[in-house]
Amino acid sequence: MKALYKKEMMQYLNNPVGYVVPLLFALFANYLFMKDVFVVGSASMKPFFGVIPWLLFIFIPALAIRSFSEEKRTNTIEVLMTLPISEQDVVLAKMLSLLTVTMGALLLTLSVPLVLGGVSKLFIPEIVVGYVGLFLLSSSYVAFSVYLSSKISNQIASFLVSVLVLFIATTLSSDFLANILPRFIQDILLFVSPLLHMQNFAKGVVDLRSLFYFVGLSFLFFKLTVMDLQKRG
Repeated sequence: MKALYKKEMMQYLNNPVGYVVPLLFALFANYLFMKDVFVVGSASMKPFFGVIPWLLFIFIPALAIRSFSEEKRTNTIEVLMTLPISEQDVVLAKMLSLLTVTMGALLLTLSVPLVLGGVSKLFIPEIVVGYVGLFLLSSSYVAFSVYLSSKISNQIASFLVSVLVLFIATTLSSDFLANILPRFIQDILLFVSPLLHMQNFAKGVVDLRSLFYFVGLSFLFFKLTVMDLQKRG
């Protein structure tokens, strides 16, 4: 699995997309937050952690579309499945490499707390918990996007479906839906909304329900992807 992980990482590092997409993500994240922070006059990181999920549901599918779709396009999926490694190792290597690139992009956003820390005192534990939440959120988005890549051969279709589904999931806790849906449906949608669970971490609170939610979601799509590969075998 280690060799396959290195191979996946080299594919990102040898491809301009592996640099351009994370850089664009960091630039947009910094711009969307910093453009209003001095106008509002607040040094809180909570708005920042509220903006990032809206970028991640585009950024992660943009990287993940080539996970299995590229293997199918180049007809290397069959060769991959004949290697002396398990389907679990194949999926795990792809997910870990994608998550590594995502973490690299998130590291580029550390300029935000560094700048804010220069003008105001920040509560470090809250920032740490917020980034933990982003890591867990990213893990679930990665697992879902890789799963769709294993199901859909066309890269563009895989990207569009991933973005659409993650967009819908992100908006489940929006005020717009709260105004048009019955209360009991709102409660169900709020429970399955990744944005709502991310908000707990953005407040600096490690909620075990949110922790299990993200871990469970990541594991679910990991297992679904493994099962899909096993069927091909």
